Amino acid sequence: MIVRNRMLPLVAMLAVASTLLWLSSCAKPPREAAGKLDTPDHHVLRGQDAIEQNDWDGAGREFNLALSLDKEYGPALAGKGIVTAHQSTLPGVKADERVKRAEQAIDLAGQGRKRAKTDDEKRAAYVALIRVHQIAKVPEKWLGEAQDAYKSAVKLDERRLDPDPAFFMARAYRDAIAMQHASDLYRQVLAMNRGRGQQADAELAVVQKILRAEPGSLHGKVVAFEPSISRADTAALFVEELQLSKLYQRGNADRFDTGFKAPSSGQMQMDQWQRIPDTTDIKDHPLRSDVEEVLKLKVAGLEPNADHKFYPDEKVSRAEFALMVEDILTRVTGEQGLKTRFIGQRSPFPDVRNDAYYFNAVQTVVSRNLMEPKNKLQGVFGPTDPVTGADALLVLRLMKDELRSFTR
Repeated sequence: MIVRNRMLPLVAMLAVASTLLWLSSCAKPPREAAGKLDTPDHHVLRGQDAIEQNDWDGAGREFNLALSLDKEYGPALAGKGIVTAHQSTLPGVKADERVKRAEQAIDLAGQGRKRAKTDDEKRAAYVALIRVHQIAKVPEKWLGEAQDAYKSAVKLDERRLDPDPAFFMARAYRDAIAMQHASDLYRQVLAMNRGRGQQADAELAVVQKILRAEPGSLHGKVVAFEPSISRADTAALFVEELQLSKLYQRGNADRFDTGFKAPSSGQMQMDQWQRIPDTTDIKDHPLRSDVEEVLKLKVAGLEPNADHKFYPDEKVSRAEFALMVEDILTRVTGEQGLKTRFIGQRSPFPDVRNDAYYFNAVQTVVSRNLMEPKNKLQGVFGPTDPVTGADALLVLRLMKDELRSFTR
């Protein structure tokens, strides 16, 4: 006969209750408000403003202040998720830590959605999920997760009064190189005319450039949205997008003597004892092969300096890019007078002197509609501004069209 100990369930229940009581006593109690504006809602608004200003530290501080008043305040949890997603992308964050922070960001945004009390809070939480996936891009199916959040947000806004779901989903499509989808949603934001219009218009302009440029290489797609590109990036774009080696071979075959010439004894001695040293700062660079290819082709503006350094990560200005494009045009077309055609003429740009070393190059690329002034209304070219990834890709696309007749 088995005798049941009826006291065991009671003891277990008491133990659990005791544990819960201990945990609650150890939990940090919410702090008391220090003033009328020290509220979770106010801190969330300030946190959202900080994100718009790219003040991520300030945003995190505001969301934490909100949570110190109410640890389950949905909008603060969702906002902290966005900040955590941004932190996962910071330079120096290792791959495993990046994934860990991204997962934390997704969890925080999910908690924000669960604790949202009104339709507005729920919609904002779904927008936060879109942003988290767009920023962190974890897991591999992040775009599908963002799409699901977008659909849920739209269901809570039947009258289409909130531009945020469409705007941030457009960014997600943009980053996924789904340009036409991105373009459609940016246009939707503009048609709504309820905010985000200036941002949507600027980002749509970039998307349209990339749609025109149609980057074919992986690197082209990677740098498409970069606000600036490096010398190594430029070398990779010339090699991979423009296929510069083939372009030179086909365009210059009948213009340059590439046949074999027996070296003189003096030249032989030069080759043996005075060979130019290799470039010293590209050995471990991921784009080394592209840089070495451009060095062989001797593109003006992409040479190493006297110390044999290439400076692969240095940013390329619009004036420098114009010089490179002019050099390529000259070598492919054989128009040697191209580099002096505009010398002595009056400059149409208030920020480009006619005695500047890049004046002729700027005139060349603008007169051929390869590059546009930075500001058409003011007529400013912006020679010292960095060339963007989208602008560089579009220039290369236009160059391919212009040079097609020289390479048939």
